[in-house]
Amino acid sequence: MGKLTKDELQVRNREIQDRMSELNETVVKEKRENFNEEEQREWNNLSREYELNEMKMQSMMTDEELAKHREIVSKGEQLREYLKQVRQGKADREILLFPADGNVSANVTASGAIQLSIHEMIPTLHEGLDLPASLRIVTGVTGNEIWPVSINDAEMEEVGEVEALNDQVLDFANITPTQRRVGLTIPVSNMAIDNAAFDLLAFVQAKFTIALRIYLAKKLYSLAQWTGNKGPFSGLTKAGDIEIGADSYKNILKAVAKFSDKGFFEGDVVIIMDRETEAELKATPLIAGAAGGFVVQNGRCAGYPYVVTHYLNTELNSAGSLVPTAKKYIAFGYFEWFALQQHGTVRMTTDATSTAVAKKNLTQITLNTAWSFTDLSKKINGANDVTQAFAIYEVVEEEPTTV
Repeated sequence: MGKLTKDELQVRNREIQDRMSELNETVVKEKRENFNEEEQREWNNLSREYELNEMKMQSMMTDEELAKHREIVSKGEQLREYLKQVRQGKADREILLFPADGNVSANVTASGAIQLSIHEMIPTLHEGLDLPASLRIVTGVTGNEIWPVSINDAEMEEVGEVEALNDQVLDFANITPTQRRVGLTIPVSNMAIDNAAFDLLAFVQAKFTIALRIYLAKKLYSLAQWTGNKGPFSGLTKAGDIEIGADSYKNILKAVAKFSDKGFFEGDVVIIMDRETEAELKATPLIAGAAGGFVVQNGRCAGYPYVVTHYLNTELNSAGSLVPTAKKYIAFGYFEWFALQQHGTVRMTTDATSTAVAKKNLTQITLNTAWSFTDLSKKINGANDVTQAFAIYEVVEEEPTTV
């Protein structure tokens, strides 16, 4: 075989990593503690080839490429070393993702990992996971919170010159968030931790990131009758229909106007729809036969900001699984009226010594925190725990015009 290029060496090393992961998985699935003789021989050969390829690649890199490469390798090795120390009882088993003070040594930074923050964990790169710009996410909330709400108004009276005015009572209510524990746990093979070629840090962070994005999106947008945390559309009865067709622009504007006629003077209503509805509105003129543009254009729908997500058209089936609804919907919301909060500390805990994981040769990495979803509009305008700032409409085809 001729001399391999840098790209070819990278491809080969990825193949080696895949094969080494397969060997690890085989041992775990068969509930063995060690490789057999043939597997160990293959592992040793692959490990030597990987290290040799690594040295060849580094010799071909520019100074800038080499510095970046060493930084990535260093971070992965630091976290692997930390997990090894946990297994040996030489390091704290709990990592604070957000250290409480500057003297705390058992935190992500000290372990060599990249510090996570809730906002960085919600990129808008995947369909259905975008969040409205007007939705504010608050992290690190501590203590008890109360939102006082004025639930009625007073009215002016016309009375005689010396006639007594009637007493009018102003009523108030309180809204408090309900915190619910949220977390996930991932078992990682100790053999994978010991393998210097395994990018464990990226693997764990990707799992945490994806899980949180999906959790927030499906809870916030789905029509499902959730228990625990639930978004503003959960179990909501439709407010009406919106006909999609030649008059889509007018129909959407009228629906928004009717929905917003509750004293919402500040902020923009945000429209929620699925990608199929978005595509249809992108091809629908504002006014039939006129060259005025389309209902969806320049990132807005009928002039309003919108978010695309397939989670809107989902519900829970009898087995408790999230499934598509039989109908399609468009939703409206003033997300300034929704409080999405992460409470307290976000903790990542590692366990490699308890009997449950030790006998499987695993290290268990667990993330724990708490979130609350609070609709602040459920008591305004005299409402009795019924949302005022959010509504859903069924999408129906426009009736054909007959002459």
